[in-house]
Amino acid sequence: MKRKLILTVGLLAVMVGTISLHAQDVSQTAKPKKHRFSIYAGLGPNFYFNNLEVSKQYVREFNFAFVTRFMWEPGHNLSLGLETGYNGLYSIKENPTVVSQVKISNAVIPIQLVISMKFLQDFYGSFTMGQSILLNKVYTKTPIGEQRSTATNLSLGDFGLAAGYKKSISPKIYLGAEIKGFYSSKLDDKNLGLVFLTGFRL
Repeated sequence: MKRKLILTVGLLAVMVGTISLHAQDVSQTAKPKKHRFSIYAGLGPNFYFNNLEVSKQYVREFNFAFVTRFMWEPGHNLSLGLETGYNGLYSIKENPTVVSQVKISNAVIPIQLVISMKFLQDFYGSFTMGQSILLNKVYTKTPIGEQRSTATNLSLGDFGLAAGYKKSISPKIYLGAEIKGFYSSKLDDKNLGLVFLTGFRL
């Protein structure tokens, strides 16, 4: 009698455990995995608001920008992250004489905090703030030879604003575009770009 009772209780325990595991598997299958982190990368043209006083007429105002972001997206309208990349501000090509040439290019590498808010199903706005590494490259050519120099500096108070659209084309991939403004306080540089983005949920 005792053996039958122990055997019956054991069988019931195994059955209950099996049913519980099956129910857990079904529940996990029914609920999609939440992807709370995403990586974005984008590239596009930008326009520099020319505020130079020297050689202003030689400034090439159209350049390009490359953007990368690592974002924490907890499933609400607000998300946080970090942004970096390469933002070409302007370039200058000048020929002071027939046999001489000067080329200057300025760009920034931002290292900034991003706060992004979704305000419609697929639309969002974002604000960035932080520091930027300023890159200045100069090339000169004269009858006596050529010279190249590169200088770096740090801009401590830079900001950006963006408004964009992104669409999920698969459970893990986004495609989108945004209009992005950037301001560097070091030399009062400003530009506005159109960036085409691809996102990947981790």
